[in-house]
Amino acid sequence: MQHDIQTLSQHFCVEQSECDFRNQMMPAAFLRRAQQAAIEHSSAVGLTDSVYRQTHTAFLLAKATLQIFRPVQVAEHLTLCTIPSVGKRAVYNRLTVFCDEQGNEVAVHDSRWVLVDMQSRRILRTPPPEMDFPFFKPTERELEIVVQREQVVHTQPLIAGYSLCDCNQHVNNTRYADLVCDLIPFSMLKDHLIEKITLHYHNEIAIGTEFSLGSGQWKDENCYYLFEQEGKRCAEVQLKLKKCNSEEKMK
Repeated sequence: MQHDIQTLSQHFCVEQSECDFRNQMMPAAFLRRAQQAAIEHSSAVGLTDSVYRQTHTAFLLAKATLQIFRPVQVAEHLTLCTIPSVGKRAVYNRLTVFCDEQGNEVAVHDSRWVLVDMQSRRILRTPPPEMDFPFFKPTERELEIVVQREQVVHTQPLIAGYSLCDCNQHVNNTRYADLVCDLIPFSMLKDHLIEKITLHYHNEIAIGTEFSLGSGQWKDENCYYLFEQEGKRCAEVQLKLKKCNSEEKMK
């Protein structure tokens, strides 16, 4: 791991546990790598759990998108570089770029965060005085983070159980990707790859509570998903597939 104030880079080998039935890195595995790198970078430059406790603040993920340019196979060696930006109108961008050994981008993750006062649940436009915020570079690159709302045609009840939740006692951001990818018909997966996943987060889903996952119709290899709880939107997801070439198709 290498870091300075403004960036952090990590080299890693893609593990079997991160891969799907094709031995390709799953979308949620990219998200988890990006999430962990963001945590480690923030801690390394002074934004530790004790600082958040002292200031009664937390960064909450508002939007994210992952663009996958090519399939990544098990045991490939990748380098990620995570690049945060200074806040702009209460939104903090963080871009994480994944490159192969030749330096080619294989995936890019763009995320938008808000700093929240956990006592008042108010979004803060500037960090509190006690928080020495170290990131000062403006945003240089952004991906489009758009979800096209569609009518939900099928809904299933779910529980925020043990495997979905994190230390904040709510469904972890990356698990939404796992849940929607599980709904892709296997007949489509045989000759399609996941190209892009976009997520909008609205309300947390607490551990042990019930929620619903609704799905729309597949249109032009896109599908819309809605997570709801007691009539409130909790998260919305847009999933985009692309046709496999002859070498990528499942045999």
